[in-house]
Amino acid sequence: MPLSLPKRSKKLLQTNHKRAFNKEIVIITGELSGEIHAFHLVDELKAYCDFHFSGIASNKLRNIGAEIIYDYKHISITGLSEVFTKLPYIRRAFREIKKHLIKRRPSLVILVDFPGFNMRIARFAHDNGIPVIYFIPPQIWAWRKKRIHKIKEYVDRVICILPFEKAIYDGYSVDTIYVGHPFAEIVRPSLTKEDFCRAVGIDGKSPVLTIMPGSRENEVKRHMPIMMDVLEKITQKVKNLTILLPLAENIEQEKIEQYKRDGIRIVYLKGASYDALNYSNLAIIASGSATLEAAILGAPTIVIYKVSFLSYVVARLIVNVKYISLPNIIAGKEVFPEFIQTLEAEKIAEKALYMLINGREKIKNELEDIKMKLGRNNAYKLAARHIMDFLENTYGSLS
Repeated sequence: MPLSLPKRSKKLLQTNHKRAFNKEIVIITGELSGEIHAFHLVDELKAYCDFHFSGIASNKLRNIGAEIIYDYKHISITGLSEVFTKLPYIRRAFREIKKHLIKRRPSLVILVDFPGFNMRIARFAHDNGIPVIYFIPPQIWAWRKKRIHKIKEYVDRVICILPFEKAIYDGYSVDTIYVGHPFAEIVRPSLTKEDFCRAVGIDGKSPVLTIMPGSRENEVKRHMPIMMDVLEKITQKVKNLTILLPLAENIEQEKIEQYKRDGIRIVYLKGASYDALNYSNLAIIASGSATLEAAILGAPTIVIYKVSFLSYVVARLIVNVKYISLPNIIAGKEVFPEFIQTLEAEKIAEKALYMLINGREKIKNELEDIKMKLGRNNAYKLAARHIMDFLENTYGSLS
């Protein structure tokens, strides 16, 4: 019995049959964690073909030869109120990428997370006959589930990384592939504890606390003051505490140091977040992908997050999840304590002191369960293979 293709796939085959595969791939990211995923995916795709990559990204993709049409640093946002302040930049980015798509007529657009912007790109590409793959799709299970109808219309293939997502998309007959979460493979320390302590200049005997205020400037602005309040209270009780702060690639140390307090010594690290988390007794982390890294590395973690009042009110109305951190969502229960919006230093410090006393063993089994659910599928390699299969089915021979 012949395979029956969806209407969208038939249209694409008819459209793309008229033009040759041109090795042009446009990739769109909107912040650092998405760009890290894009970086690894691009690296895998390069093994198959000498593609030319271009799009919206920043230094990581620029450093491996991608042509950056617009730097996402100008449009990276975390709340509704920020949309208004960055609207001119968002509009410019959208204009620039639309012109680029029309000029280059790429063989494929790969969208990575960043749903508010990327769904508009998906529609534009769809309307111009350009195939679209969404790698790490919108979290429709958390909010605005009706977006799945637009995803079905504008996106040709969804590649998801969370274990429960595929069933949701399958329920709406969206072409969906589950590849497992790449963090399960790439998140691991690079140094032994002895070598790490020597490199950082710590004794390895004192308790270690890692703080991570976020990878965007507005996250640092909102979280560093409360983190410093918490540290003041903890260091009053724990005199020999070592405090580590792994710097996000796009955050300069000077942006952090303006929040420093007398009597609190922070050791700043570049590119060593996995080692810091792996050898920490506790972490305090702004909600984001770093919380999942902490879970994989076995670090007991307190999750905090604060957005503007307007963003919070809107989120309360439309977000449909009990927890905001991925480890808790995957576990289906609170493994990491969460302090959201109302950040009281006294309560956070009290919880931190309790967790420092109890150590890693108390939540070890729960974190192992989370790691098991993520799978170990060589996710980037598998995603690249599915992208190549899609291109071959769309264009025929790629040689």
